[in-house]
Amino acid sequence: MEILNSVLKEELNRLKKLNGQYLKQISNLPRGSLIRKKIKGHIYYYLSYWHQNKSTFKYVGKLSRKERENLLDKIDERKKYEKLNRRVKKDIKKLEKMIK
Repeated sequence: MEILNSVLKEELNRLKKLNGQYLKQISNLPRGSLIRKKIKGHIYYYLSYWHQNKSTFKYVGKLSRKERENLLDKIDERKKYEKLNRRVKKDIKKLEKMIK
């Protein structure tokens, strides 16, 4: 039983480190989604996200196609890390229950 407990603790520590790495990656990437607005014939881009229970728009500017694709890739990457982080948090909760 001790061997099983030690393996579970090792896995728990690994998942906690992974959680920290995911959070660090997430904090370096833009949040929200890209919104395109046409104002007086010109196209402007905004990042739309929730902040303190309010929908917030952050002006990004006029973006070239390459800049827009780069920003969309970063947003997709953030969503991927957020999904992985949710899965890791779920596994951490399960392991904590198993250890107790």
